[in-house]
Amino acid sequence: MDNVLDMSIVEELLSFADDGDPELLVDLIQMFLADGPAKVKAITEGLEEGDFEKVERAAHSLKGTSGNLGATHLQNSCEAMQLASRGHELEAVRELTPTIVANYADAEAALQKLLGSYT
Repeated sequence: MDNVLDMSIVEELLSFADDGDPELLVDLIQMFLADGPAKVKAITEGLEEGDFEKVERAAHSLKGTSGNLGATHLQNSCEAMQLASRGHELEAVRELTPTIVANYADAEAALQKLLGSYT
């Protein structure tokens, strides 16, 4: 999990609770797991439709949520996607899409495992 999630960010989220209650972390993970697939789908659909704005919005949103949870590989690939789509760089968007799909799958698995340790 350490190679997928930056555990220092997870620990920082846990430190926000005075009593060690992981409620904030659990809520953020659940939101990520609920919303993430739609964001990944919007990226792939945006690519298919040639809709760079759709790709950029989805990448921006996914970048933020993944960064909040320490999924830095996903965050970095989303940032690259956001920049590529903003610049209408079709080849870069095409190349980054499978990377985002794979990084999302890795983050999803790691976060589900982490969630399981708190629920």
